Amino acid sequence: MRIDYVPSNSMTVQGKFDDVCKRYGKEWNIKEEGGGNGNWLLTKKSDVLVNGKSYRSFVLSHYGKSKLTEKLVDKFREDVEKGEIEIE
Repeated sequence: MRIDYVPSNSMTVQGKFDDVCKRYGKEWNIKEEGGGNGNWLLTKKSDVLVNGKSYRSFVLSHYGKSKLTEKLVDKFREDVEKGEIEIE
């Protein structure tokens, strides 16, 4: 079983909102940056992938946390290896 931590990411792009949404809208959160000059801030939350499937919500709710960190994913990985958490 493969458990990977994917860090959060952000970047700035220029263009029309519709074009930016078409290109990045499914994976990124888009916010206006720069007071309407066509600049957009794109952000993506960190994630934990188990065999390529996102377990972000499961890990956060299991540990009662609101922020997913690499340290929390390490703890999750250890708990899975010890058999304390069972994953399908």
